[in-house]
Amino acid sequence: MKIALVCSEVIAQSGHGRYVLELARRLALRHEVHVFSHLYEPVPGVVHHPVWAHLGVNLLRLLTFQWCAGRALSGQHFDVVHSIGGVCREQNVVTVQFCQRAWGQRLQQLTTLDRVARSQGLPSVLGAPWWRQIYHDVYWRVADQFEVPVLRPGPERRLIAVSGSVRAELGAHYGVPAQAVTVIPNGVEPDDFSDSVLAPWRALTREKFGFDAQSRVVLFIGEFFRKGLSTAIQALARWGDPDAHLLVVGRGPEGEFRKLAEDLGVSEYLHFAGFVADPRPYFAASDVFLFPTLYEPFGMVVLEAMASGLPIITTRLAGVSDVIRNGVEGYLVDDPMSVTAYAEHLRFLFENEARRDEMATAARRAAQGVSWNEVAARTEAVYHSLKR
Repeated sequence: MKIALVCSEVIAQSGHGRYVLELARRLALRHEVHVFSHLYEPVPGVVHHPVWAHLGVNLLRLLTFQWCAGRALSGQHFDVVHSIGGVCREQNVVTVQFCQRAWGQRLQQLTTLDRVARSQGLPSVLGAPWWRQIYHDVYWRVADQFEVPVLRPGPERRLIAVSGSVRAELGAHYGVPAQAVTVIPNGVEPDDFSDSVLAPWRALTREKFGFDAQSRVVLFIGEFFRKGLSTAIQALARWGDPDAHLLVVGRGPEGEFRKLAEDLGVSEYLHFAGFVADPRPYFAASDVFLFPTLYEPFGMVVLEAMASGLPIITTRLAGVSDVIRNGVEGYLVDDPMSVTAYAEHLRFLFENEARRDEMATAARRAAQGVSWNEVAARTEAVYHSLKR
């Protein structure tokens, strides 16, 4: 087959980009694969078609890439044009990594909660000024207009959702029948997170942040606001263990969260690593992965943490909860903002080392069943189902 993969960023540091990158690597072994993107990490055997996009503002990137990708594809013939969402005009396979209307609805709920929190002197839920909240609202509405035309399944188009929750959102917000959507989760390369790979990093990374043998290290990775760093810091304070530390990887306004930690009396236990291209040294240094996200269609980093042998504490709102059994690979919290629930789970795991070890083993085993090879094979089966 001659296959076109369309995504603005095909690089390992982007969630959507990693998905396309891993697919391209595997599909190129059996098919003629072309990638249409602005940012690109070379893949042997893959033909890259540069597509211009404005990188300064996400909304402009969306608008410019969609238009330029359409022009780049015009006049070319492919058996499969596979896009990530509505980033081009014509495609016959669409992977839905993010449901715009579901996020828009959640954003409205969070905006209301944010106003209440601020009025009571509590930590901000969104942590963004009013103009930024308006921007987010405009962005999802514009992106939604690109989604509507492509979220129409039929004999000549297939829809892939990265989780059961995304499939449900497509039904609730766009009227897409569940049977018209194939659920294929994002994947992981288990060998990249094996004990033999991670072990050399543990002592070095813990020494870098001043952790000793008694330190209990909880890891948070992601965008600070939507992924719930505020809740994570409050859970650390509620837990109240003097040997506990929260290691934070990602981008965001550190000052605001340092201030929150200071107000809660846990500033010396909060450690920022900044944005990193390779999170494996931080997985190696940690004991538990905490991910109290406010909205998450999947959560690839959670799967990587599982592959690293870390018990997971997250919310049922995360799509990756499809591969986590509550109380087996980790804990799933019903309310993503329940500080008490996260604190209690952390306390239990660190007071019960044997149970924590059992969860770590189960998490790694579950992640091995969601490999990128499996994702590519299932995606290829979707391609073959297209009407010729």
